[in-house]
Amino acid sequence: MFEAGLSSTDDAEIWLIVVALVAVLLTSIAVAGQVTGWITKQFTMVKLDSQSESTLVTDMDKQLRQIMNELIETEKDYVKKLGHVCQNYVSKMETLQGLPGQLVGKKNIMFSNIEKLYEFNKDVLLPKLEQLKHCPMKLGQAFIENEEGLSNYSWYFKNMPAQEKLMNEVGVEYFAPIQKKLSDPFPLMESLVLPFQRMTRYCLFLERMIKSTDPTATGHDELKRAHKITNFALHHGNNMLAVECLNGFTGSLVEQGLILHQGDLTVIENKLISSIRRVFLFEYIIIIAKKTSKDGRELFTFKESYRTNEWSLRESVDGHPKRFELANKKKRTITLRANSVEEKLKWTDCIQDVLMKQIKLLKDQQEQHLSRTASLSHYELNN
Repeated sequence: MFEAGLSSTDDAEIWLIVVALVAVLLTSIAVAGQVTGWITKQFTMVKLDSQSESTLVTDMDKQLRQIMNELIETEKDYVKKLGHVCQNYVSKMETLQGLPGQLVGKKNIMFSNIEKLYEFNKDVLLPKLEQLKHCPMKLGQAFIENEEGLSNYSWYFKNMPAQEKLMNEVGVEYFAPIQKKLSDPFPLMESLVLPFQRMTRYCLFLERMIKSTDPTATGHDELKRAHKITNFALHHGNNMLAVECLNGFTGSLVEQGLILHQGDLTVIENKLISSIRRVFLFEYIIIIAKKTSKDGRELFTFKESYRTNEWSLRESVDGHPKRFELANKKKRTITLRANSVEEKLKWTDCIQDVLMKQIKLLKDQQEQHLSRTASLSHYELNN
């Protein structure tokens, strides 16, 4: 009944509507497929990125653990070798039995503080490294917390030239039979350079850790500070030896703080280039000395000095990558030229550290003065 009541025009309109609905439906399905495909693609990309990032983190973690394990295993070996020297060689000089006259009273020259180094590494540093075995990003703590113990190495390094001289003069002959009896494959002198080699390796291990970690990661700054500590210990002994060769300074070098850096620089003032000078950077003073020699020994004659708190640093000079400048409030400027850009950066880093410490020290003193003044005023008001 219903179909009979429809005209041909109505039939055409219905068919047009049906076709339109089908077209819309098919388009929706196609679009939905595209959207679903896009979403699937994006999800896959995110998943792949996440997997890549995870793989990167895992590889980095493996690398850090590998470095840490290598450090600990070589530390064990180092401690064992130091113990062997202390127990089998140092003890022979303590008994004095069969000891040649040239070696009597020379134990501290022949072995310096090697026993102290052995006790420190065996009882303090090695246990700390083993404690941090599964926390490589905390490695910096082991060196920062034990900076004082590591400073003992500098005294050992300072003594090495005298040690080598005594060994060549009489030590080789005296210790050769002991070495043969112990079946040691290497001469004693090779064992006595182990502390220097070990400190060098500490620096290299820390450099590897720094390069293998994200600069923003927790513990990265501590690794850099630890590297500074070991690098300072490595070079401080040589710096102290150089200071012993300085003549003509009328003040007290002990009162100038630690010797932080020393080396040859060309001094340029008023556009005049002088001879190469040996420059000593202490915590509170910079000393410039003239190089001389006597009986084949390098000596340094004092020329002038500058208080570090009276000078500012200009780290670069246009057109001269090896130069840097020091200037004071009296508008005096001294230009210094290093042998290389790398050496210049070492100097500017050291000087910058000194100046920053001077600023902090001055600020602390001012705060203490204000605090004392405020306390005194409060006391006077209440009495």
